Amino acid sequence: MTTRSQKAKVGVFAIVAAALLAITLFVFGGLRMWGGRDEYVVIFDNSVMGLQEGASVYLNGIRVGSVSNIEVAPDDLRKVRVEILVKDSTQIHADTRAQLQMAGITGLKVIDLRDGTLTSPRLEPGQTIAQGETIFDKLETQANTLIEQSTQLVTRANKVVDNLATVTDPMSDVVANTRAASASLASASSALDATIGENRKALRQTIASVGESAKSAQVMIDGQLAQILTNAGDLVAEIKSVVRDNGGSIKAAVADLRQASRSFKELGREVRQKPSRLLFSGQHQDRRLP
Repeated sequence: MTTRSQKAKVGVFAIVAAALLAITLFVFGGLRMWGGRDEYVVIFDNSVMGLQEGASVYLNGIRVGSVSNIEVAPDDLRKVRVEILVKDSTQIHADTRAQLQMAGITGLKVIDLRDGTLTSPRLEPGQTIAQGETIFDKLETQANTLIEQSTQLVTRANKVVDNLATVTDPMSDVVANTRAASASLASASSALDATIGENRKALRQTIASVGESAKSAQVMIDGQLAQILTNAGDLVAEIKSVVRDNGGSIKAAVADLRQASRSFKELGREVRQKPSRLLFSGQHQDRRLP
């Protein structure tokens, strides 16, 4: 027979097991034990390795629900459709973004909801929460961009090397022509130096002859110029002497010219006033020039 103490132990064990089962179902299954739950959908473009059903869902680091289902997106095999259950009081808005985060060093992942604002409209249950971009996603995108740019640079470098290979032959011809032209210029310079050396004496003699001719011409011009100046001085002196010796006669002649000019002016005035005198006037006394 079972004793009363045994029955009590079995009852306690059953109660503890039921409590543990309830707690397990609540934590990992997301059962609605207190309050309602709202369901949302998140579509991830890449692999969700490390995310499992029952994984926690956080809102800015605060646990608000769990993952209820994970499956491949029915319209695109490259994407993953994840269903989550969160508390009905959770503030999820149209600008809220869902990000995959590491849950520690175990490799398991959780979903973190971020970037929602109160100014945007509230997202209704059943709608899709847009995927956010984590730091690792940004680093991966930048790494892919750097890889593409590096590939393009390598391709361009190969093209430049090929172009240089095709230009090498014409450049060698240009270098050879340049060397030949330089040799020709060197020989021409040598010939010019020799010619200048041979004619240097003749050039010096010619320059000396031109200098002597210039000196002779200068001496001759200076002598003639001095003679001309002397003659001009003598002529001026003679003119001054003549003027000085005949000063009285010159003054008398100048006075007579002035008197004759006055007489002609009076005659002209009378003719203008009475032209008939030239025809009908009597004979006038003889006029004498002063």
